[in-house]
Amino acid sequence: MSEDRSPRQIGAAGIAKTDFLRQRREFAYVRAAGGAHRGRYIVVNIAPALDGKVRLGIIVSRRFSKQAVDRNRARRLIRESFRLLRNGVRSPVWIVIIARRNLLDRVVQDVQDEFIRILQDADLFVDLAGES
Repeated sequence: MSEDRSPRQIGAAGIAKTDFLRQRREFAYVRAAGGAHRGRYIVVNIAPALDGKVRLGIIVSRRFSKQAVDRNRARRLIRESFRLLRNGVRSPVWIVIIARRNLLDRVVQDVQDEFIRILQDADLFVDLAGES
């Protein structure tokens, strides 16, 4: 394991409001048409995009934590991981990430590592940075 624990960025890392899934029917489509990949910190549902873009939906329910500050931190960690890795996703897909309870005491690098592993398992990750 390398000593460098800084987050990896692939390509330009901007993110717009249109890069997020917002409507209930979009989340329902991903749950119905996509496959679920489970990790220690997140559960990732992935489905082919209907609009040709890579988009993200985040689910952090009150079951995760009753404290809003904890739920918001989990959303920030997931959003930051997606922002840095979005350009490494091979094809246009819609992604819904569900936070698991043990995400609470993690840093962005841990979430990013798991997100990369799940994308690699789904054969959707292209490492443009040339790192392994």
